[in-house]
Parts: sequence; structure tokens; C-alpha cells
Amino acid sequence: MIKSSTPKYTFGRHSSFQLRYGWLTKGFLALKEDENIFTSDNATATLGVGKNMVGSIAYWLKAARIVDEKNKITSFGESLLGKYDTYLEDDASLWLLHLTFAQNETIASSIYWLFNHFHKSSFTSDEAFNALKDFLSNNKTKISSNTLKMDISVILRMYAPHKSNKNQIEDMLESPLSLLNLITYHNGKYHFSQSKNEQIPTEIIGFAISEYMADNEIIVLKDLMYGDQLSLGKIFKISEDNLVFYLEKLVSKYPQTYQLREDAGIFQLHILKQIDSLKFLEKYYEQS
Repeated sequence: MIKSSTPKYTFGRHSSFQLRYGWLTKGFLALKEDENIFTSDNATATLGVGKNMVGSIAYWLKAARIVDEKNKITSFGESLLGKYDTYLEDDASLWLLHLTFAQNETIASSIYWLFNHFHKSSFTSDEAFNALKDFLSNNKTKISSNTLKMDISVILRMYAPHKSNKNQIEDMLESPLSLLNLITYHNGKYHFSQSKNEQIPTEIIGFAISEYMADNEIIVLKDLMYGDQLSLGKIFKISEDNLVFYLEKLVSKYPQTYQLREDAGIFQLHILKQIDSLKFLEKYYEQS
């Protein structure tokens, strides 16, 4: 799942529907029964939703990397939904989904941008829209303003439903990622919130490093905080002190795999041996 060096950003494929509770499970189980369900005339009846929602479910499955672009279930999707947490009842699964969205620059482009490239700690929807438009312009990518505004609206509803939304109660009940409290809304603005110690399971940190930085033997702390390949600081909204806390826990649990060293005040994570990222999921879910 290493990111492409020449990303192609895409927007608006969710048909204006944010991810809802049960959608990934529903789509995954339907695909297990019929691998062509999303092109089938029976899709609306089988999934119990309208035509546009069928397309949205298919989109979110791809954005979460539960399936690939051909709607084939991935090894990650089979592990998470087929083996360990079919109904996404564990908070660790939500952190995992957030990670895969925030790393998926080609399909979940708005979420990737919001957590990796948007640096205001407090902002309005319009400020986010204008910043995204500038980012795409600088990357020579043209997307209609209406599509970008819709994307910003959908993503903010998904992470931070609030009272000014008409469907606030529905959004809060049906937006699983809002439980992470990564974004809050008050006084007319959205605010990024820092994650606290212990919120994110050690194995999710291990999965992220193994999945997205597999080619590295030594990783400088600053790269894990702010780097382009994997920025745990940006994605999980954790401070440098908190990142050190998580890395120390990782090293403590997996001393044969990782070492954390400090040289001239610079922390480095040394990867002693590579572990398949899915092994971290196996370890976590089997002990939880």
C-alpha cells in the first residue's frame, strides 16, 4: 500500500454521502456472496439502499482499501472485516480506517489533503475549501468548485457533525469516525483536536509503520511526525512527546523488531526486522 509517486487526486465519488455505520460491513458481506454485486441489477434490493447509496458504499470500500479498484476484496479487507471485526465494534478499527483514508491520496483525496496538507488548527468550511482549491491549483489539478465544496462538506460532516446541520442527530449516529474526536465544532469553527496518550493501540502504530514505511531500516522521529511518506503526527494529531510515548510502547512490546535510539538529541526508530503489517492486526485482535 505504498503511496504512488505521481498521485492522481479524485473527488466527489461518494455521491455526497459520508461513510455511515454498517456500510462497509454490508458491502463486504454482499461481495462475499456475489463478487459482482455492485454491477448487479439486484444491488439496491440486496443492500437495502438507493442507487446512489450503492455507488457510495462501493466508493467507501475502495477508499478504506477493503476492496481494490476492481471491487476485489483485499487481504487487509479480509483480515479486518472477514476475520477480526466484521461489525467494526472496536475503536481500534476506527483508527485503522482513519489511517487508511488519510493515506489514500488517490481515492480519498479530500481526507488525505485535510490531514496531511491543511495546517490551520481552527477553520471554517470556506477556509478549508479555499485552501484545498489553492493546493490543487499548485499541483496543476482542476476540479470544479461545486465538487470541492461538496467534498469538504461531506468530510467535515463525517468527522464532526454539529448542531447547525439539518441532519445533526442522524449524522452523529451514522458517522463512526466522529467518535475519534479528531475534529470538533464550536463557535462557528472546526478545530483539530490532539489525540491523547493511550487512545491509539500500539499495534495500530506498528501496522502503520510496517505498512507504509516497509523499505526503511532507520526512521527519524521528525519524519514520522511531519514526513511525506507517513506522518503519524498529522494523521493522528499527536504531539512529538506523544509519538515518543507510542514508540516506546511499541519497542517495549516488540523488542526484537524495534529499537528507539537518541543520538545528539535526535530520536531514531531502528527496524531490526520486517513484519507483515497484518501480523499487527492479528496480535491486537486476538488479545483484545
